[in-house]
Parts: sequence; structure tokens; C-alpha cells
Amino acid sequence: MRLWLVVGTLVTVPVVVHGWHDPQGEARRMRAESRREWQDAMRESRRALLEARRDIRRAGDEQRRAFREAYRDATRETRETVRELMREARRQAREAARWYYR
Repeated sequence: MRLWLVVGTLVTVPVVVHGWHDPQGEARRMRAESRREWQDAMRESRRALLEARRDIRRAGDEQRRAFREAYRDATRETRETVRELMREARRQAREAARWYYR
């Protein structure tokens, strides 16, 4: 019977001792938990920043592409307008020359 009491006591003592709050151990656990949370938050914020930069680059590429396309269209329209005006000016010059040399 004594043997069982000794074995039971030896088994239950660590459970009871570790079950009590150890202020230093509790503080250490809290610091470790807060450090883990801080690291997770920083990791997430860095990922969010990288993703935002990628989105900005993509938007910038799309914006540049749209600007180039608009510039080409405007240039093309301007070129066509200038050609039409030059044709009209030549036609008027030919008609004026015909009229003058009649």
C-alpha cells in the first residue's frame, strides 16, 4: 500500500507543481506569444506591401500602354488630317494655276 502511495505521490507532484502558475514562466510565454504575433503581423504587412507594389507596376504598365496607344491614334489622326489638308491645298493650287493660265 505504501508503495502505491509513493508512486501516486511521485506521479501527481509534477502535475500539481506545473499546474500552479509560475509568474516567470507565464511572463516568458506571454512575451513569446506577443513576439510571434508581432512577427506574423510584420510578415503579413510586408506581403501586402509587395503585392501593392506589384499592382502599382501592373497599373503603371497598363497606363503606359494606354498612353502610347492614344498617342499613336492621335498621331495617326493628325497625320491623316495633315495629308488631307495638303491634298486640298495642292488641288486648290492646281485649280488656281489652271484658272490663271487659261
